[in-house]
Amino acid sequence: MKYKISKTYQSVVLALTVSSCFSLNYVFAAEEDTVKEKSTTFEVIEVKSRKRVENVRDIPIAISSMGEEKLDALGADTLGDIIGNVPNLAIDPNGNSLSSWGMRGIVSVTRNAGQESGLGVYVDGVYAGRPASYNVPTSDIQQVEVLRGPQGSLFGRNTIAGAINITTKAPEGEFAGNLSASFGNFSRVEIQGGISGELIEDVLSAKVSVFSSKRDGYVKNVFDNNDYMDNDRQGGRIGLYWTPSSNLSFTLASDFVDQDNNQLFGQTVEPQLNEFVPDWYQNDPYTVNHNDPNSEEIQSGGTSLTAEWEMDSGFILTSITAKRYADFEVFADDDAGPITLSYSHFEDNSETFSQELRLTSPENNSFDYLVGVYYLDQEITANRETITFDPFPTNSLGIFSDASVDSEAWAIFATTNFRLNEELTLSVGLRYTDEEKSSVFQQLENADLGFPTVSFEPTIQDSGLSGDISVGYELNREINLYSSIRKGIKSGGFQTDIIDFSSEDLFAFEPEEATSYEIGMKGILLDNTLRLDLALFHTDYENMQVGQLLGLGFTTTNAGEAEITGVEVEFEWLATDDLAIGFNGGVMDNEYTSYDGCNGATVSCAGNNLQYVTDWTAATTIDYFYNFDDDSGLNIHLDATARSDSFSDAINDPDLIVEGYTLLNARISYVTPDEDITVALWVKNITDKTYSSLRWKYPITPIAFGEFDPSITGAQHLLGSPRTFGLDVSYRF
Repeated sequence: MKYKISKTYQSVVLALTVSSCFSLNYVFAAEEDTVKEKSTTFEVIEVKSRKRVENVRDIPIAISSMGEEKLDALGADTLGDIIGNVPNLAIDPNGNSLSSWGMRGIVSVTRNAGQESGLGVYVDGVYAGRPASYNVPTSDIQQVEVLRGPQGSLFGRNTIAGAINITTKAPEGEFAGNLSASFGNFSRVEIQGGISGELIEDVLSAKVSVFSSKRDGYVKNVFDNNDYMDNDRQGGRIGLYWTPSSNLSFTLASDFVDQDNNQLFGQTVEPQLNEFVPDWYQNDPYTVNHNDPNSEEIQSGGTSLTAEWEMDSGFILTSITAKRYADFEVFADDDAGPITLSYSHFEDNSETFSQELRLTSPENNSFDYLVGVYYLDQEITANRETITFDPFPTNSLGIFSDASVDSEAWAIFATTNFRLNEELTLSVGLRYTDEEKSSVFQQLENADLGFPTVSFEPTIQDSGLSGDISVGYELNREINLYSSIRKGIKSGGFQTDIIDFSSEDLFAFEPEEATSYEIGMKGILLDNTLRLDLALFHTDYENMQVGQLLGLGFTTTNAGEAEITGVEVEFEWLATDDLAIGFNGGVMDNEYTSYDGCNGATVSCAGNNLQYVTDWTAATTIDYFYNFDDDSGLNIHLDATARSDSFSDAINDPDLIVEGYTLLNARISYVTPDEDITVALWVKNITDKTYSSLRWKYPITPIAFGEFDPSITGAQHLLGSPRTFGLDVSYRF
């Protein structure tokens, strides 16, 4: 462990000196003359994560909050664009349909229908469902709150890693609207617009927002001259807000996103393949030679009805009824070359119905509480085809699987805050969850590759208690201290993927459990010009569900135990009336402490790093404001995000290291005196950094060619975006 401690110390120093990020919130004060002056103080950041409007400083949870202005400054088009600006937030970017999201070292591989994510995304209180729908477009979003650590006593769906709570914009009292357009390289064209307002004064209001985003790909396929890694996404959101009386309200909301991209899932990194097939490997990193298709189509969305009744006693009863869907279809050239060793066709369809009832007590000087009941019914069908040797569209020879997974869960959860005195608050949360899952799975193999032909119909049922206890102490008007213990659980699941085993005992995997211990500080210092948040946490992770490519199939096994210890810092400094500087950093010492049989019965991964987990993440921002005499303004924004190396597997294969990288971005915005028009020039990845976002090994390549060249491993990677730049114009009315 001496090496680990030294490594963590170096990472802390690097994270604190090189980077970080912060959310910027200025208070603007209009004076008697025509010049606007900025008051060098912070606004109070209010969040709704605990189902009340609260000052984020008073909540004993590590929370990163980003408002609309921060999202615009970062140029965030989707939720995935904020990954680098939140400490210890991670994503395995295997497209949107097969991606895995995680936080603080807990990254659940969710490429198959039988496994749930450990991180939950909620939009206006509604669980988003499958990870294929997590990458929410940022249009029409008011605020994003990222809660780190297990969350089970506040949200309907249990989350073991953390939660991302999204609040969309509500209609304004008077008729209002917005229209924006963005143009950039790679033929980028993005249009957004929305209108909102009252239909019946004080009774009925509505909003409508739509967007369309298109961009050519940045990877050229020489086989057919097509572009990969493009963007073609459209969607919208509507809402009706009915207030029949002063204490009763109903919100009917619906949204959809359609995405149809030429999405790559791998690029070979082995030049020696050209000895057998000319031009398989391309010297240009943004060029490939694929003969089989790569594409990803996603349709996601849903409808919800939220009712809120404030009783005369001050209690608030909330009901949220929702139905969500997430469907996708994927084609992937598995061998990433001009011949066909295999290509895959995946198609998943999911429907999630949820019902939440929540009672919130009135606030008083002694205590308040929240109690809720949650029900979820989820149905997923999944079809997997891996076609061998015959190029697309032939699909008669290979491995074929059909699966369904039905989940039914219910839970009761509660949180109570006891105000022991003016400075000290004790919060206690408790949750009981009961979940039953059943699966019907069939796999057929007719290519003589050694995969089994099997049929399984298992059912599993998991139940358990989880919860949290925290203490918050107001040291003075500037500093709040807190400590907490949080326990999260996640039910077991099934391996509804292409599998290479025949035992039904291996088809299901067991529940996992994480217990997190945390101490932290939230402070507003230096005459209200410095916001500083610190958190130190330790997580004991038991029976963790680890999904990885083992042999020829993707397999999820339960690791014995893992430990994750980390430090997180976020601060923002209003250096002058015109200059704001901020940074954040997250550092983690993570390892499997017990994991026998991680790659065969005799292999132990104890002491290895967790997969997809970096030792540190960091980001920094600089904002400079300049006001002209006519009240117009200029904002110059710079930001940088950085992360260390990570492994793509639990074995810590040196060929599967995703190397760390740093990205620099900039944006300069001009705002008219009435603040109705904004014009911005922006650039992302200023240095045109070439970096890998994903690495994996395709197992058939070494089988086909390894006898002739043992150095061939089937290693592939996926490149991140090169430099992009553009012009944004927005108009508010």
